[in-house]
Amino acid sequence: MRKTSGGLALIDEDALLKKIRNGDEASLDKLVVFYYPDILRYCLWHTPNRPTAEDATQDTFLKAIRHLDAYIHRGKFRAYLYKIAANVCIDYSRKKVSEQLLGDWPEYDHQLERVESDANLVWLLRGLPDEQREVVLLRFAHELKVREIAEVIGVPMRTVQSRLRSALKRLEKDFIGREES
Repeated sequence: MRKTSGGLALIDEDALLKKIRNGDEASLDKLVVFYYPDILRYCLWHTPNRPTAEDATQDTFLKAIRHLDAYIHRGKFRAYLYKIAANVCIDYSRKKVSEQLLGDWPEYDHQLERVESDANLVWLLRGLPDEQREVVLLRFAHELKVREIAEVIGVPMRTVQSRLRSALKRLEKDFIGREES
């Protein structure tokens, strides 16, 4: 299976999806194993703790599989999964309205503990409006392209670009202000 920077090669994805629709469980396993870490990482940023993120990830894959017959493969399957994950995480946050999401950030996986400055990054990201934080996370933590982000959050590409530009300006300003104090 060839891996590209954006997921499975498009040909491999097409072939796997066709096999899955024909009932091939091994192909389904390959698809889930391939995308699970990315979707889990996304859910970790959007839910209050790891167990909730794992539940949201599982629900994402269950919904994707359940609605696979209705899925029309026009781009990357990954964008489709992120869209489902976004909706699942929104549903989970609605269920936990009384909890303050910003006060209880998710546990980090060892893979996510790349550098000591993660605490600074989390602090800076907390200062962004939700729409900007979402775009920054999808672009840099999940390495989605602007077009894929637009598909995931359901806005035009120019809106994504504008939010990203505004977020980066604000992060730079906040970072410089934090260093000076």
